[in-house]
Amino acid sequence: MRNHCHLSLFLVVSALVISSSCITADVTDAVKPESFILSWQDDPARTMTIDWHTAPEAYSFLEYRKKGTKEWLIAHGDLIPVPDSDNRLYRRELRELKPDQLYEFRFGGQKSVYNFLTMPESLNRPIRFVASGDMMHNWEWTLNTAQSVMKVAGEEIDFAVIGGDLAYADGDPERLRRWFRYFDIWSTAMITKNNRVIPHIAAIGNHEVKRGYIYRYQPVEYQQPDFARREAPYYTTFIPFPGEAGYGVLDFGDYLSLFILDSDHLNFVDEEQADWLSVTMQQRRDGRHLVPVYHVTAYPSARSFDGRTESAIRENWVPVFEDNGVRLALENHDHTYKRTHPIRDGQIDETGIYFVGDGAWGVRTRVPRTDEDGNWPWYIANADSIRHFIMVEINRHDLFLEMYDEDGRFFDQLHIPAL
Repeated sequence: MRNHCHLSLFLVVSALVISSSCITADVTDAVKPESFILSWQDDPARTMTIDWHTAPEAYSFLEYRKKGTKEWLIAHGDLIPVPDSDNRLYRRELRELKPDQLYEFRFGGQKSVYNFLTMPESLNRPIRFVASGDMMHNWEWTLNTAQSVMKVAGEEIDFAVIGGDLAYADGDPERLRRWFRYFDIWSTAMITKNNRVIPHIAAIGNHEVKRGYIYRYQPVEYQQPDFARREAPYYTTFIPFPGEAGYGVLDFGDYLSLFILDSDHLNFVDEEQADWLSVTMQQRRDGRHLVPVYHVTAYPSARSFDGRTESAIRENWVPVFEDNGVRLALENHDHTYKRTHPIRDGQIDETGIYFVGDGAWGVRTRVPRTDEDGNWPWYIANADSIRHFIMVEINRHDLFLEMYDEDGRFFDQLHIPAL
């Protein structure tokens, strides 16, 4: 009996030593990610999705805890295959978090501690986000605008909304490194002085898709089940999304719904997407802000008013926006700054929708269109050839927008009162 006890004790001690050495090896072998990004696929009050990129064969894991607690929780990421690359992408959606709470996280074996903030369930404080699009003709421009965002708003930002054309990679393997550079900028520049990481929500643009627009494909091509993965391989891999590939809705408690829409890239503006938009907006029209975000404009500042997608958006989406009380639509694609008058039923109306943006975070800008007398189209209240970002503040009833250029200089504003 005594020998059996000695043997059992020996086995237990041996197991502990082996287990301890394995844990130590795991921590020792874990590497710092090359880049990372935070986003949401579900309830922003109770979840957070963390993606991190490492070199091939590198081992990495995540630790997190509610701010003020001692115990680190270990979360291993799912390994997501990256098309045309041996680099590793890990993804972990943290769930069952508490609303409006600060959480710390770090990558196993690393000293750097970051944090993120979950969103409140109810609007007990103003919510602020930065909006723009058309991100990266030039990485220096992208980085400079990101640094200006943090200089202007910093700790006041809750998240960022990007309206497509992120890395300008066009689904091309030869341009894949642009995505890695994009994430590197985001994981170094879009962090507050207190190491809070700004979550990233992104719509799809034409430069995420190999041919840019779904109407450039034959039905036999876009009706295949793998169409989205094949033609937008990096966007569908790198951008966690709340819904179908290309469009979905993200609900923030009882106060905000962001409609992330697809302007003819992986999905037609009309048909199934328009039907979905009508039903989904109707379900959310009472008591909350509805803000659609998309790439191609309904009311362009530089391109043709009669363009195929521009016309389709005005015909299929804008009436749905109007029927459901939308006051602000965030547009991109034209590489200018634009703010329209409030528009309803195709004319200026104080109860209408403001179409704002036109996408120029880090791209070469275009000149806003004018007539022979130098006048903008009837619907434009302000426009400029300027790289910029927009700070949006949401209160219970009103919306406040402040516009800044790439160097953080204020140049325009908009107050959208409740009706």
